[in-house]
Amino acid sequence: EQDNGPAADTVASPGKMLREARERLGLSVADVAGQIKFAPRQIEALEADDFRNLPEMAFVRGFVRSYARILHLDAQALLAALPQTDAVPAQPIPASVEVPFPDAHSSQRQNRVWLGAALLLAVLVVAFAAWHFTAPPAQPETAQVETPVSLPAEIQIIPASRVPEAVVAASSAPQTQPAKPAAQPGTAPQLAALHLVFDEASWVEIKDKNGKLLPSQINPRGSELRLNGQAPFSLVIGHAAGVRLYYREKQVDLKPYTGVDVARLTLE
Repeated sequence: EQDNGPAADTVASPGKMLREARERLGLSVADVAGQIKFAPRQIEALEADDFRNLPEMAFVRGFVRSYARILHLDAQALLAALPQTDAVPAQPIPASVEVPFPDAHSSQRQNRVWLGAALLLAVLVVAFAAWHFTAPPAQPETAQVETPVSLPAEIQIIPASRVPEAVVAASSAPQTQPAKPAAQPGTAPQLAALHLVFDEASWVEIKDKNGKLLPSQINPRGSELRLNGQAPFSLVIGHAAGVRLYYREKQVDLKPYTGVDVARLTLE
């Protein structure tokens, strides 16, 4: 008779799938917290499948849907892998105990004691709930105040079809680029053009000289992003190995600015 042992069918947990997808896109926990408005500690608990440090499962399911949406994952597959109910330990049934019938004065005193204890417990529960649901999530340390400018950036996403032919490597010290001539009085400031080609999915954040956030989004594989704005530009590019950057029709080498798959640089 053949003895078939239990199959070692290893299935990735929902937290592990979310963490691996985030790392593939080059996003940090703080980046995700800024987009879905959950605290970093809650994101870390979910990625570790530490449901004891998260609220009830109804909250967790909504959390997973929001997280899956920004990572372009199948939310239904992740929800199916979650525990279906909150684990509640069974309470033992106390044995019945015969006690003498209390007199009227003793019963009134006991009622007052129990009423006071119940009121105190209710106050504590309400206070905890108010603190838990009104505490704002921690914001990323790198968040900056957006400043409106008079000239809005022009953004255009098009299918990958045309790529500028001129290719040059960016200087190892972008801040020492030759200074641009000052704009003449009475004329609008000159706009500089950026062009990004995404060979792989990548999250990109770009700010202009006034600190205005231009795009902050996940760009799918095979797409392109074009925009004009006022230099210098501050760029953060996730999964930089899968992105080609062109500035004023010349390709910028991202390797000198890339650390742990994320490129950070400034273009003058």
